[in-house]
Amino acid sequence: TGKVSGQIVDTNTGESLIGANVMLAGTTLGAATDEEGYYHILSVPPGYYDIRVNMIGYGDKTITGVRVEIDLNAVIDVDLSVEVIEGEEITVEANQKLVKVDVASSQKSISSEKISEMPVSSVAEVVGLSAGVSGLSVRGGSYNETQFMVDGLVLNDERTSEPTTGIPLSAIQDISLQTGGFGAEYRNARSGVINVVTKEGDKERYSGSISYRQSPAGQKHFGMSPYDAESFWFRPYLDDEVCWTGTNNGAWDEYQQRQYPSFDGWNSISEQTMADDNPDNDLTPSGVKKLFTWEHRLNGAIRSPDVNIDAGFGGPVPFISSRFGNLRFFLSTLHEQDMYLYEVSSPGLYRQSYLLKLTSDLTVNSKLVYSFYNGNMEGTTLSRGGGTSIMNDVWDLASQVNSSGFTMPWRLYTNEYWAPTEVKNSTHGLKYTRFINNDAFFDLLLKIDSKDYITGHGARRDTVGTYPIFGSGNDLWTADEAPVGFFGGPLFSVEGRLAFGGAISTSRDSSRVRTVTFKGNYTRQLNKNHQLKTGGELVLSKLDLKYGSQNEFLPSGNYWSLMDVNPYRLSFFVQDKLEYKGFVAIAGLNLDVLNPNGEWYVIDLYDDDFFSSNYTAAAEETFETISLDPQVQLSPRLALSHPITETSKLYFNYGHYQQMPIAQDLYRVRRGFSEEVLTIGDPTLAMANTIAYEIGFDQSFLESYLIHISAYYKDISDQQDYTKFISANSKVNYYRLTANSYEDIRGFELELSRVRGEWLTGFMNYEYRVNTSGYFGLGRYYENPSDQRNYELNNEKQYKPRPIPRVKSVLDFHTPLAFGPKVLSQHLLGDWHLNLVSRWSAGSWFTYNPNNVPGIEYNAQYKDNYNIDLKFSKIFHLGKLNLKVYADIYNALNTKTFSGYGFEDGFDYNYYMQSLHLPDDVAGELGYNYFSGDDKPGDVRKEGAEFIPMEWVSDITYISNPSERPIYFDSATDRFVQWTESGGWQNVSQSFYDDVINNKQYIDMPNQGYYVFLNPRDIFIGINISYDF
Repeated sequence: TGKVSGQIVDTNTGESLIGANVMLAGTTLGAATDEEGYYHILSVPPGYYDIRVNMIGYGDKTITGVRVEIDLNAVIDVDLSVEVIEGEEITVEANQKLVKVDVASSQKSISSEKISEMPVSSVAEVVGLSAGVSGLSVRGGSYNETQFMVDGLVLNDERTSEPTTGIPLSAIQDISLQTGGFGAEYRNARSGVINVVTKEGDKERYSGSISYRQSPAGQKHFGMSPYDAESFWFRPYLDDEVCWTGTNNGAWDEYQQRQYPSFDGWNSISEQTMADDNPDNDLTPSGVKKLFTWEHRLNGAIRSPDVNIDAGFGGPVPFISSRFGNLRFFLSTLHEQDMYLYEVSSPGLYRQSYLLKLTSDLTVNSKLVYSFYNGNMEGTTLSRGGGTSIMNDVWDLASQVNSSGFTMPWRLYTNEYWAPTEVKNSTHGLKYTRFINNDAFFDLLLKIDSKDYITGHGARRDTVGTYPIFGSGNDLWTADEAPVGFFGGPLFSVEGRLAFGGAISTSRDSSRVRTVTFKGNYTRQLNKNHQLKTGGELVLSKLDLKYGSQNEFLPSGNYWSLMDVNPYRLSFFVQDKLEYKGFVAIAGLNLDVLNPNGEWYVIDLYDDDFFSSNYTAAAEETFETISLDPQVQLSPRLALSHPITETSKLYFNYGHYQQMPIAQDLYRVRRGFSEEVLTIGDPTLAMANTIAYEIGFDQSFLESYLIHISAYYKDISDQQDYTKFISANSKVNYYRLTANSYEDIRGFELELSRVRGEWLTGFMNYEYRVNTSGYFGLGRYYENPSDQRNYELNNEKQYKPRPIPRVKSVLDFHTPLAFGPKVLSQHLLGDWHLNLVSRWSAGSWFTYNPNNVPGIEYNAQYKDNYNIDLKFSKIFHLGKLNLKVYADIYNALNTKTFSGYGFEDGFDYNYYMQSLHLPDDVAGELGYNYFSGDDKPGDVRKEGAEFIPMEWVSDITYISNPSERPIYFDSATDRFVQWTESGGWQNVSQSFYDDVINNKQYIDMPNQGYYVFLNPRDIFIGINISYDF
C-alpha cells in the first residue's frame, strides 16, 4: 500500500487550517489535519483517487486523479478559500511532481493502464522492459534472487527460490519494481523486488475484462525445416545422388560432404542386413530406405497456434455482500499455450492459473482479505536428472541440438528424449488489517503453500500392434509404432543413428513442498516527519524431495536424491522513514535466523565407507551426526534522498542483503547405482550476502519529462558452488556444496521518460554493466599430493567478461480520446495507440582460442543485435462497455539475429569461425592462417548465395587434388586463383572476387541451418472486452 499526506492552508493568508477533513472519495479512508495543518492517510491501495477536502467556513475542494503508488507517499497540499457562495465546490486536477522525493532507490511503478498498452502477456515481460532487468533477472543477478510478491504474499518456491509468476494481467492493479535499495521489510532477496497488487472487487458494481489473442501456427525459426528432405539430417539418406552408394561416392566435393553427416549408402546397409545370421531382417536397398522413412516419419513441425486467454471479473458477492462487511470478490484466470521450437514429449508449454480475492470490511477500522492462487504448468523438462528446469522458449530447445553429439537425431526425431513434466501449485492467504487510530495500523498474514512436481516418462510404446511398411503377402514387412512412445530397452533405427529406447526420458521427480508462513507488520506515523514500521515473519517448510535419473537399460547410470526435511526461517525488521522538506531517509535493520532443524554428518572428506561404493544402507546408523545450530545474520539498510530543487533530487542507498542457499541443494545426498556419493549438500552453509551501494539523480523538466541516472556496485560473497573431492584410490569422487563463489557487479543506468503527453508518452533507457566472478580456494581437492600440485598449476579462479551495453525503449503514440470526426457516436480517429518497443544490445564477448594460445580471454565479440516489437490498438467506447481490437507484432522488421546455435560439432564451429575475415587484432594471435577483414561472429553468407570457400595455401603447386569450388590464395605468388579441370590454375577476376567478398560467400555456415536464426515475425491478433455495470 501507499500513503497520502500533505498540508491544508488558507488561500489568502497561507495559515494552516486545523481540523480540515480529507477523504478519499469512494472509500472509508480519511484524516483530519493537525495543529500545523498536516494530514496523512495510511494503508492506501495503489490506484487513482479523488481527494475531497472540506472545512466549516471554507468552500469544498476536490483534487482529481491522485496517483497512489506502492510503498510511496503521494504529497497533496491543498489551499482552501473562504466560502462565498453556499455549497460552492472547486474541482482541480492533481499535478503531482514527477520526482518522487521519498524514493531513494531505483524504483518504478507500472499501472494497469500502462500495462494494457504494451505488447506483453506476463509480469516478466512487463518488468523486463526496465533498465537492468532481463526477464526476472535484475542487475546481473539470477532470477531466483528476485523476490516476487502478490498482495503481500511471497510467491518464491521454498525448494529452489524460483518465483511463481503466472498472475493474470487482468487481475493486476499495480506493479512496483525495485532494482536496488529496497527496505528492511524485504528479506531473503538479493537482487530485486517485484511487488504486485491485484484488483479488489467494487462494493456496488460489477466490472471485468476478457482478452483473447492468438498467433497463427508456424515455425519459430527462419529457413528450412529440419524435417525437410533437403535438411542436414535427411539429405544424405534421401538424395539419389548419394543415398545408395554413399556421400563419398564422388558426387559431392569435400566442401559439400562436410555440410552433412557421412553415410555409406543404402547398398551398404542392405549388405549388412544380409551378412548376419538372422534371415528375418534381410532387406534390399530400397527396403531399408522405406523402413528408414517409416522410422523417421515423426514430424515435429509446429501445427498449433500460440494462444493467450486472460479474463477477470469482480464486484459484490451476490445476496450476502451487505451482511458480511461489503463482501466483494475479484476472480481472474489465465490460460496460455506457447508452442515449442518443435514438438517434443509435449508440443508446447501449457499454463493455467486462477486467482481469487475476497475482501470484507469487518468494521470501519478493519479489513479481512482472503487470496487463493492456483497454477498448473505442463511441458517438457530440460533436465535429464530430475531437476526442476522446464523448457520455456525457442532458445531452450535450440541450445539442446547444438553440438550435442551422437544424440542430436534422438532429440529431433523422437518425442521421448526428454520426459514430460507437470508442476502444480496452490497458495492460500489470509490477511487481517486493523487501524488502531489514524496514525497506526497493523496487519497479520497467514499463508499456506503447496507445490507438487510430477516428472516421468510418457505413455509406453505399443510393441504388439504392427503397421505395414512395404510388400504384401508373405513378403509383407511390418514394424511397431516406434519412434512414438517410451521404450526402456535399447533399440535403434535401421541405419543405426536413431535410438528408439534406452537412455531416453530419464528424468524423474515426485517431490512435494509444503510451506506455512506467519507474518505481521506494524506501522505508526509518529509525527509528520517519522513513520515507524516493524514486523516479523516465520516460514515453516516441509521438503519431501525425491528426484533423480532412471535409465531402464543401463541402471549403472541411475542416481537419486532423497530428503525429507523441515527447516524454518525467522526474521524481524524495524525501519524508520524520516521525511523533511530537504531530506528523506529510510533506515532499517533486518535480523534473519535460518534453522535447518535437523542433524548432519560429521565425516572425513575421503571416507571410503560413506562416499564410495562400499556404502550400505545398513551402515547408515554408524556414521556420526550432530544437531545443527541456527544461523543468525543482521542486515542494515540505509537510503537517503536529498531534494536539490523543486524538480530534482540526489539519492544514495546502501544495504546488506542475505539469502539462504537453494534448499534442495542444502540437504541433498545424491548416490549413484552402486551407492557411491555423486553430490552432497551442506545445511550449515552460510547465507549468500550482497553488499550493495547505489547513487542516483532524478531531474524533471517541462512538467512532462523525467531523467533518471543511477550507478551501483554489488559486492557478492558466500554464493553457493560445488567443490570436487577425489581420494587417492579414486573410489571417492564427489561434489560437495560449498560457498566459495564471489561476484562483483558494477553498473550505470540512464533513463529518459516522457510521463505526460497528449500524443506521445514512453521511455528510453541505457544500461552498462560489468561483472567479475570467481571463487576463493580451489575447485578441486585431491587426497594425492602429486595430483593436487598438478591441478593447482592450472586453477583459474576469476572470470572477467567484458561489458555488454543495452538500450530499450517503449514509445506510446496515441490520439486523444475525442480526436477526429464522430461517426455513430464514435470518434473513429480517437484513442488509437501505436506502441513501439525496441531493444538494442552490443554483441556478447566470448573466448575463441582454437589452438589454446596462452593469455587469450574474451577476445571475440558477436555482432550487435536489435529488435522492434509493435502493438496497434483501437478502443471503441460503447457506453459501459469498451471494445479494444489490437495486433501485437513481435520482431516487426523480421530481423535475423544470429543465435549462436546450429552447429553440428566443434569441427563445424571452427569451420565457421575460421571462414570469417576477422580483424588482425583478433585473428592475428590465434595461430592459423586467415584473411583479414572486419567480420564479426554473427556475420553470415547472403541468403541464396553459393558457398565459395577461400583457402590460404603456401604454394598451390603442392596441392595434389585441387577443387573447383574454392578461391585459393597462393602465398608464394601473392595472388587469388581458382582451379578448373579444363583450364588448370586461373587468376580470379576482380568482379567475381568482389561479389564473393560483398556477399560474404566465403562464410561456411553452421550445418544445421534451420536453427541459426530464431523468432521470425510473429503476429498476435487480439480482442479485449472490458465492462463496468
